[in-house]
Amino acid sequence: MQRKQRARCDNKGMGCYYFRLLFVAGISLFLIWGCEGGSKPTQVTVVKRDRRQKPVPKKEEEKVVEEKKEPAYTYNSVGKRDPFKPFIALGPKKPVSKAPLTPLQRYDVSELKLVGILKGPKGYRALVEDAGGKGFIITKGTLIGRGNGRVTEIHKNRIVVEETYKDIFGQVKRRQITVPLRKSEEGGVR
Repeated sequence: MQRKQRARCDNKGMGCYYFRLLFVAGISLFLIWGCEGGSKPTQVTVVKRDRRQKPVPKKEEEKVVEEKKEPAYTYNSVGKRDPFKPFIALGPKKPVSKAPLTPLQRYDVSELKLVGILKGPKGYRALVEDAGGKGFIITKGTLIGRGNGRVTEIHKNRIVVEETYKDIFGQVKRRQITVPLRKSEEGGVR
């Protein structure tokens, strides 16, 4: 019988302990919830009137309050990049020349085959062939290719074409394309 009484006291003691703990936690939460730490009380502007003067209309009071407000934020773009300008320069397209294109300017340089090179009294000349098998004789300075290329050098076994182009940043760059002479094993002239 004594064991049963002790068990009841122990259980009752634990229940009292949890009840007290919940009570203290509830009171502390209530106190924390009641505090609004950080919010500032609003400032009330008091306009003192002289009783001898006429009362100020409400519109003028509103103007006084509006003048005390801070100005809206303005963006200063001096020295900063324009966020709406594209990374790739989309300038005006190349001006279309009124002169008609030569047949060699209608093909890309990679589509033309160097078939032969001729040596004459005025220097070297080259024979190129288009995809259809039509041949053209070119000299130094001949316009060739869609990229407004110009033949800059003609050697014994190759020609060099220089093209100008704009990169993605809008800078004008030059590239040299070398077209080698095809050997007889590759299907060139014997």
